[in-house]
Order: sequence, then C-alpha cells, then structure tokens
Amino acid sequence: MEDSEEQEIFEIIDFTTVSGWERFVARVEEIIHDWKCNETRPYHPLTKDEVIDGNWQEVSEEISFGDVRFLLTRHFLRHAANDNGDERREEDGDDDQQQQQRKSLVSFAHLDMMNKEMDFPARAHCLTRWFGIRDFVVLSPAPNAEAIIGESRMKILLSSFIIALHNTQCRLPAFVQVVQHWRRLYAGVCDSGAGMRTHFEMVHLKNTPRQLNHLAGLIEVFKTKLMVPISPAPPILVSVRFTYVLRDWAMHEWPIEDEKGSATPPPEGAWPCVGTVCDPIFELHLAATWPNLAEEMIVDNETYSDLDPTQAPSWSVRVKIDEEPQLLLGDLLKELLVVAAGKSDAMFVPPEGRDEGEGRDIQSALQRLTEPVPSISTLTSSVVSRARRKLTRESNNNVIPELLLNAMLEDLLPDVDPPPAPEPPDESGRLHDQLKSCSVSSLTHRAALLLCEAYQQHGGVRGMLHLWQEIILELRYRWDNNILLPWTEHGHPDLGASLLHQKLQLLNCCIERKRARENEALVQGPVEEEEASASEDEFFECEETVSDEDGSPLTRKGSVRRNDVFRDSKPQHPDGRLKRLGDMRLLDTGAPLYVPITQEPAPMTEDMLAEHEQSLVELGHGEEAAKLRAQMQSASLLSDMEAFKAANPGCKLDDFVRWHSPRDWNEGDTHSDDEDDDGGNAGDEQTDQPKPRGRLSKRMRLPGNIWAECWQSTKSVAARKQRRLFDDTKETEKTLQWLSSLRPSQLVLNLLPCLVHAAMQAFQVSEKCHPSLSLLYEQTFQRTVRATRMQELRHYEELVQKLCQLEMMVSRFQSLKAKFSSEVARDDEKEELARFVDCIMEKPEVKVIGAAKGPVGRVVHRMFAAARTRGRFTPAGNGGESALGEEAPTPATPTSSDFPPPEGREFILRTECPRPAPYSQVSPHRMYCVLTREEFRLSAAFSEDTAFH
Repeated sequence: MEDSEEQEIFEIIDFTTVSGWERFVARVEEIIHDWKCNETRPYHPLTKDEVIDGNWQEVSEEISFGDVRFLLTRHFLRHAANDNGDERREEDGDDDQQQQQRKSLVSFAHLDMMNKEMDFPARAHCLTRWFGIRDFVVLSPAPNAEAIIGESRMKILLSSFIIALHNTQCRLPAFVQVVQHWRRLYAGVCDSGAGMRTHFEMVHLKNTPRQLNHLAGLIEVFKTKLMVPISPAPPILVSVRFTYVLRDWAMHEWPIEDEKGSATPPPEGAWPCVGTVCDPIFELHLAATWPNLAEEMIVDNETYSDLDPTQAPSWSVRVKIDEEPQLLLGDLLKELLVVAAGKSDAMFVPPEGRDEGEGRDIQSALQRLTEPVPSISTLTSSVVSRARRKLTRESNNNVIPELLLNAMLEDLLPDVDPPPAPEPPDESGRLHDQLKSCSVSSLTHRAALLLCEAYQQHGGVRGMLHLWQEIILELRYRWDNNILLPWTEHGHPDLGASLLHQKLQLLNCCIERKRARENEALVQGPVEEEEASASEDEFFECEETVSDEDGSPLTRKGSVRRNDVFRDSKPQHPDGRLKRLGDMRLLDTGAPLYVPITQEPAPMTEDMLAEHEQSLVELGHGEEAAKLRAQMQSASLLSDMEAFKAANPGCKLDDFVRWHSPRDWNEGDTHSDDEDDDGGNAGDEQTDQPKPRGRLSKRMRLPGNIWAECWQSTKSVAARKQRRLFDDTKETEKTLQWLSSLRPSQLVLNLLPCLVHAAMQAFQVSEKCHPSLSLLYEQTFQRTVRATRMQELRHYEELVQKLCQLEMMVSRFQSLKAKFSSEVARDDEKEELARFVDCIMEKPEVKVIGAAKGPVGRVVHRMFAAARTRGRFTPAGNGGESALGEEAPTPATPTSSDFPPPEGREFILRTECPRPAPYSQVSPHRMYCVLTREEFRLSAAFSEDTAFH
C-alpha cells in the first residue's frame, strides 16, 4: 500500500517562477531607465580641451546575481550643454558624408572611436584612453567579492548585458571586468541599433612579443584581424606617442637659492623655514606625439625607426608630484596641535610645586617645635642633601645648553635698547588689522618663534618649557629693576591682540606705572607728616568729638559738623590742578573751574574683563544687587570726585557733572535749588561774574542717585594722595603667576595666533602669482581670521590643513618656476614660460607651443641634455655611453641622442571598412597598444554588420 502511494508522488516544475537570471536582467533594465541611458541626444564631437577640462562623473548601483554581488557603474563626461539642458548645435559646414554617417550610426561610441581628439586623453578613465569612448557602463565585482575568472561566467554576464541593452534600446557600450582587479581586463559590447555591433577585446601580457615590438608588427596584426573583404584595402590612420621621463634635477638645487647662492630670506616676522624638505616635483613626462598620420608616412620596424622626438609635430608635458611630502611648516604645526590637545601636560610641573621632602618638612613643622635641638652635623647633612637634590633637579631641567640659552635670551630681551623694528610690508599691515594676533615686530611674536625653535631643535616640549621659564625669570628681573620690555607697545593692553600679547602689555604698563611713581617720589621729596597721615588709607583713627564754648560740636582737628556735612574750619588750598577748563566757572563762588589731575583707569586684559563681568552677573537681580553692582563700578568715579574737590575748593555736584558728564547738565534751565551746597569761599579767586544758569538732568535728580551718594561720601583728596586704583605690584604678581602656571597645551594654544600669523606672513602672494594660488591664499586667510578670533582647537586643526595645502602649492609653484626659466630668453619668451608654468599648475597636461623649437621645448630639451651628461640614462641613439662630469651642452639643433629610451610607447590604429561581407555597411575599427617595460596591452574594438552579414 505504501509503495503505491510513493509511486503516485511526482515533482512539478513551475516555469512561471522568476529565476535569479531574470531578476538580474530586470534590475539592469531598471537602472538603465533610472540613469536615462536610453535617451537619444544630438551628437557633439569633443575637442581636446573639453576632454581635458571636462567634468568626468560616475554613478554606481549595487546589484546581485544569485548570491554574487556586483557593482554597476556608469562613467560619462558631462559638459556645459548637458548641465544647462540646452542642445548643442551642430557645426556649420558638415559635408554630406558626415550627415549620412550620423544617420546610419546612432551610437556615440562609434563616432568617438574615429575622433582623433579622443586620442591620448590626459585625464580620463582607462577605457576612455583605450577605446576613445566618453559614455559607458561597467559591471565589476563588488568590493571583497570573488573575481570573474571563468570564461562561461563572463559570457553569461555579457549576454545578459546585451539582452538588457536591447530591451531598453540603450546604445551605450557595456563592459564586464574579468580576472583580477589589478590587471584591468574588460570584455565589452556595443549595439548601435542600426544593425551594427562592436566587440571590445583586450590582451594583457607581462612581456612584449618580439614581433609586436614595433609599429610594422602591430599594423600586420590589425590587418589580419580585420580580414578586409574588399580590394584595395582602406587606408589605416596611425597615431603614435612616445613618453620620455626625466628624474634627474641635479641642475636645479632645492631649496631654491638666489643669485648669490643663499636661500631666499623670509619677510620680516615670517616663519623662517617653509616649504617641502625635498623637491615636490618627482618626474617630468615629455610626450612626443605624431597624430593621425597615414601608415605609409611612418617607418618603424625592427631595424629602423624615423620616430625622432625632436621632429615630432606635437609635444606635451606633465609633471608627477609628491602628494604627501614632508613639510617644514605643516608637520611642525601638526605636532604643536598634538601638544595643544593636552598630550604633553603630564610632564608639566608647576613652579610652586615642591618635592616630597619639602612637603614633609612643612607638614611636620609643629612637631619640630617640641623636638630637641638638632646638632650641627645633622643640620649640615640635611642642608647638603637638600642642595644636592635641588642641583640635580635643576641640571636635569636644563635641556638647552647655557651658552645657547644666554644667546637666545640676549636676542629676545637685550640689555641695551634694541634698534627700532623695520616697517612691515603692506600685507603684514593687513594681517595685523584683521588677525587677533600682534605685530610681527613685537616681543610676543619674537618669543613665539623662539619658543617654536626651541621645541623643534632643542628637546621638544621640555626645551620649550625650559626656555619659557627662563623668559619668565627675565621678565621678573625687569620688573624688579624697572626695565621696560622691548618691542612692546606702551599704554593699555590692546584687546584686539592675542591674550598673551595683552599680558605682556599689562606687565609693561605696570613697569611704566612703577617707574613714574618712583620718579615722582624722588622729585617731590618727603611728604609732610600731616599729608602722609591723611593719604594713608589703610588705617583711620576715630576723631573724638568735643564741644565748643557755644556748644557746637568740634572734632579734634577743629572741624565743625553742621547739617550732617563735614566742613573744614581751616581754609582749603587747591591741590592737583591740571589746567583750566575753558571759561567755565564754579556755580557758587564764580571761581575758574580747573580740570583735576586724576588717576588713570586700571588697564585690563580680556580675561580680566570677562572675570569682572562674571562677578557682576553673579550678584543676581534685585535692588540690593543693583546697588552693590553700582558701588563696585564706582571706584573710578569716587577717585575723580575726590580729585575734583581738591582742585576746586567750594565746588558742588553740579560743577563736577558739568566737567565729568556734560550731557547731564541742561544749560539755560531754571535752577530752583537754593540749598546751601557743599562749597566754600575761594578767597581771591571769587569774582562778580554772572552765574551760569542751568540744572542737572532728570536722572541726576532722582532720589538715591549713585552720583549724589558718592559726592556726599567723598573727601577732598588729590590724586597723588589717593589710594591707587591700579595696584601695579599686585597685577604684576598675578600676571607672572598666570604666565608661569601655563601648561604646555595652554602655552601652545596661546602661541598659535602668532605662529599662524608668521605662517601667513611667509606666504606672501603677489598679483603675478597663479590665480588658483591666490584663491587658496585668500581661503586660508579667512580661516586664519576665524581661528585667531574663536581661539578653539578645532578651528586651528582646519586651518593647519589649509596651510599644508598652501605650503605644498607654493613649493610646487616655486619649483616649476625655477625649472622653467631661462636667463638668455627674450621678454616674449619669458612671458611664454610664465604662462606655461601657470597652466601646468592647474592642468594635468599642457601642450608645448612650437614643440621642440619653442621656448618651453628648448628648456625641456636642455633638462634632458643635462641629465645625459651626468650619465643618468643611456641615450636613445646607438647606445653609446655618455661622458660623466661634463657640463650640459645646449645644442643648436636638437638631436635624439639627448633623450633616453621612451618609458612608454602608445599606438592607435583606426580605419573604416565593411565587415564581414563586401556588401555590409561601413563600420569603424580601432586598436590601441601600449608597450612599457612592465606590460604589453592590446585593446581592440572591431565592428560588424549584423543585418547584412
């Protein structure tokens, strides 16, 4: 029973189920529709400039065939007409044959194959160079996928491509990459849609066959493959290119030197060494081309060749550059950015740090009081051991030799007055105005470059910290001895400069205040005992109150208290007058109004201002906070009021406002206040002049006004007797403490504004430089402005990347300019050489005008001749040896013996003929061959008529 049931079971195959192959073809068709590869467009023959300067693009999609993943990529050249959506108009004068050809050949690939402007493109996909096509699709294995090794797999994929192209009516060439990726082998097909199909085939060998080592053998292979069915055979057009490589730059020293044999000095305040360590130009490739010649015009066989590079009708030059050179400036800035990120802070020891022994001594200070008195031997051994330990620590910290350190400090902070710094150039002024840095001739700028030199040449971070601590000691010595800092501006700190420069300006301002105060004390002599006691603001004695005979309260000094206002019974004498304030007079006494000598406002750096602002914000809100905030901000106002009272006895608040804040005095308004203000007789200065009419502004007359309260609480004290608003001693100690406590990361971050300023100063770009170089300089300049103002590490990282690009570009420009120059050339030839350098800076390959007979061609030929005399290569002539040690001759007529054997030989053969039958339509055929020392590659595209075969 069970056997009969098993016999009735049979397998059913459903052929309506979609297979993996059908899914693959459908997916290819979908992608072709998405890319709009099946749309017809008018054909426009490309020019050489469009091929070089065109915008080559590619789009990719990942597809699967079963379990295997592939990458479908379209490579195409997009020109301006496609971007704007306008159709390119056909050129006038097209003959009837070309019009007929365009009607019969729909695919662009067949027309591009016969276009000589597509020969040897300077920058394009390898398939464009081999087959001369501008738009094609490539199917390649996905990354990390297995390569297509078997021939059957290749044919399945290629036939699937043909089906998808036919279903979508796509006329683009389709290629499948086979074998290993590094071999760059492709098999392709292109269907024109008009009964013509082109097969793309390739041969890749490691060694060149002997019979194919010349043009004659290649032409024979081309004819054999064609099997032309008609007679006579159509002509074959040949394009040949030989590439010669120059690697010897012995005649051009690097770095570039001037006429006197020394390196070009950098501008004032610029980075001393910029550029690449080695010559950024590796090789020079000279391509001698014979374009589109008939096969009968060229003889190149196993025994003889007339392909002389000096007789080639077309020359083109390209240079091979080092993409990642070693940079003098960029690499150093990258190292400093690592330090600024905090990688070296572990080795920093604060100046106030102590060793463990000293710490234990301080901790056990109280215990020592109860210990017995130590002996002399114990004290001596303790002192000697501590001194030895200190000397050992100091000797280990001395990374820079003493003689060199003294020379560096003498150059930075000389004992004598330094000579005036030269005026910086115009570009430096522009940098100084827009960068938050400092002047290139300032002490801060010089110190930054010197510290960078110590980092680079004397032990890295340890050397930089050693020099920095010595600079701080020298700054303290100058403060103690009242010696101004050289190359530092006088006056208040410039808030538009870097913070480090502001600190040095503040220190210099403190030294100026100290010198002025001490000089004034020497000139005035000792102050009277009464004034000295009055000027002392740290300690005040309470005045005992006694009664006069009539019962009026008196102080010990004879002051009378009336209406809660203190008045001196002793006549006041004016003190601290600077000058008269025009014709203005006091309101009550009519005496002339004098401008008092006041204390200068306290100089502050940007971090001090931020700290002061933060302290005001932390007070909070409310009436009490506002009053406290006003009192904190009125220290300078109180000082000015005291000085004004001392200079103008008998004055009142209205007089002070007229001088200090004229906008708060309304001239001509009726004055209704008849109260007895805080004034007095001016003695002989009182006159019968009419009193000015006016009154205080509304805000000054509000109850609880801070000005009125300050006026009531101030005394008559001249500025020289007041407490200093700016304690230069305290601020100096704070500044030196701030400088000495900087960690390596903080020190480098504060030095970076000066360092990038010096870097930009070194890259002085004049108007005669290349436009792309000037554009890159401007972009770097804008990033420099942002980095110095934001003062954040991430902005400096972006800036350093731009500086590296600029440094490489400038080095390339200088190298090319030095190589392509001639002292014996005429003015027009020099202009031609300059234009050539400008072109080769932005183009991958530049055509040499005049070939070997032009000014650029003569310079290039002189380079190869110089390399020949140094024995760097074997001449391409009869293989004779070159004479070593001779100078490079400049031949009057070029000879081929001056050139080495070509590094690469390229041949392009093309023709049009019916195939496979005599009555088939005429179709294009093309074969490309390249012969080098490492490989032999043959790429051929043969077409055939599929309708009439």
